[in-house]
Amino acid sequence: MMLTLPAVWIGATLIVAVAERVPDYDVRPSCHAATSLMSLDPKREVQCLNDEDSARREVARQWAGFQPVDRERCAAEAQLDGTPSYVDLLECLTLAREAKAGKD
Repeated sequence: MMLTLPAVWIGATLIVAVAERVPDYDVRPSCHAATSLMSLDPKREVQCLNDEDSARREVARQWAGFQPVDRERCAAEAQLDGTPSYVDLLECLTLAREAKAGKD
C-alpha cells in the first residue's frame, strides 16, 4: 500500500505537508533572541522556554481536534519569520477554530 501525502515543490526542494503530527520546533534560539534583543533579564529566557513548552503540550493535547487545513496553515505561519513558536501556533489554531465556530 502506498501512502500519498500532499507535496509542494519549492525550487529544487520537495516539501511534504504533514498535518498529521505536531510540528517539531527548536524554540531555544527564538527565546534567546527575544530576551537578548530586548535586553531583558536572562531569567525571562527560561520563562519563554517554559511558555513554549506549555503551549507545545496544549497543542499536542488538542491537535486531533483542529482541522487539517488549519494545522497545516498555522504550522507554516508559526515559523514564517524563522523564529518558530508553539505559542504562535496555539494562538493561530485557536483563532481558526473560534472563527469557524462563529460562522455556525
